[in-house]
Amino acid sequence: MRMTSSVLMTALLLASSRLLAADVLLTNVVVYDGTGSEPLRGDVRIEGERIVAIAPHLPAKGGETVLDQRGLALAPGFIDMHSHGDGDLVDDLDAAAVSRQGVTTILVGQDGDSKFPLRDYFAGLSANPPAINLASMAGHATIRGQVMGKDLYRASTPAELAQMKTLLARELAAGAFGLSTGLEYEAAHFATTDEVIDLARVAAEARGFYISHVRDEASRTFDSFDEVLRIGREAQVPVQITHIKMGSTSVWHQAAKRMPEYFERARREGVDLKADVYPYTFWHATIRVIVSDRDYFNPRKVEQALAENGGAQNIRIVNYAPEPALAGKTLAGIASHWRVTPVEAYMRIIRTTGGADGPNEQDVNVLGTSMSEDDVRWFIAHPQIMFCTDGELHGAHPRGAGSFPRILGHYVREEKLLPLALAIHKMTGLPAAQLGLADRGRIAPGYVADLVVFDPATVIDRSTVENPVAPPLGIPAVMVSGEWVVRDGAVTGKRPGRVLRSAAFKP
Repeated sequence: MRMTSSVLMTALLLASSRLLAADVLLTNVVVYDGTGSEPLRGDVRIEGERIVAIAPHLPAKGGETVLDQRGLALAPGFIDMHSHGDGDLVDDLDAAAVSRQGVTTILVGQDGDSKFPLRDYFAGLSANPPAINLASMAGHATIRGQVMGKDLYRASTPAELAQMKTLLARELAAGAFGLSTGLEYEAAHFATTDEVIDLARVAAEARGFYISHVRDEASRTFDSFDEVLRIGREAQVPVQITHIKMGSTSVWHQAAKRMPEYFERARREGVDLKADVYPYTFWHATIRVIVSDRDYFNPRKVEQALAENGGAQNIRIVNYAPEPALAGKTLAGIASHWRVTPVEAYMRIIRTTGGADGPNEQDVNVLGTSMSEDDVRWFIAHPQIMFCTDGELHGAHPRGAGSFPRILGHYVREEKLLPLALAIHKMTGLPAAQLGLADRGRIAPGYVADLVVFDPATVIDRSTVENPVAPPLGIPAVMVSGEWVVRDGAVTGKRPGRVLRSAAFKP
């Protein structure tokens, strides 16, 4: 019988994966399968890159490696639904900050900023694979910049929007999972809602979804959430509020009071609404987002914005290009150093990072402590809200290396905020469904062996502001496509990661 080219290619790929990944039998594990169901104790067999059997007891086969896990938990590999790992991944293929916390897949292209063109970026990673899997959104601001250049402080014209739609369709055909926006940032802030809706319709046609760093995470948070629901309703596209937060004292303690109505309203209006969250009360972004209406040199507005963001003493400068030595100081400390008020210090920082062609947002970044713990807890516990790091591989915020173990250790074990099985579902099965990944996010026969071995009794984050990439405790082993990328808590140097592409991908 003659084989078709596609069947032959599939057979060759399966054969090559069997050569790369040794057959493994994991015995004596407590299996959290990713569905949210109660765990089962037993054995799991992996052949090549796939899980082939799960049972209370599996007899060993000749040639396979048998590893007794002594009652540790086994979960599907965690999926980080908002990552900035694409910034450093080509230069750090081991991605230790990610893999050591159990993350096997990262979703990049966030906040409207993606690699361009994605087809070339994906080809490079496929030729030189990382340790982890990567999926990407198509960034609105990236596409906007391709069409409008640096003239971004206005609405697009119909002709420009038509060009953007063409470019977005190409990125979706390359395998992007949908459209991301960062409407709070300079490059996208002046886009109209109608512009975003028209682009989101293109994503919907490709069976993608829309994910947004919303237009205002502070005093106008709920107006921004209204905009997200409008985009979902009018574009008929699933929507996701990314790193959801109540990022200003003006909206503190509102999650439990107001968010249930947003999810109910979405249901009534036929909008598939989800969100993701990281487990910290402080954020990392450009200092410009603090004054959301861009009236940077209005002393009254700046003073109010600083107060709503926790005060100058809670805004820590991560980097400041004009004076690098000020990194690590708070805005209050810099004001004292300059012998000016915090308001004057803020305006000086904005003025000195303006640039001849508009602001370079990356010239000054900050850590801001401006969320309430009770709001963060509500988001973490909600069954439709997934988890993310919003982190870089070598970032200044501890979330990049600690988000997932922090949820498992602090919020599940210590705080008992949600059951372990539900937390794992929100790390695995739920995001896999959001991405449309048919063979990841579960422990079941036929699924890819992206797996995490962890100890529920000891898992915890250790990353801090002072040491943001410190590895966690209690996650001894991580497997990607049947190969161990972490053993005994250390990276192995294996790089079996894949570029994951959406259903719209056209080779």
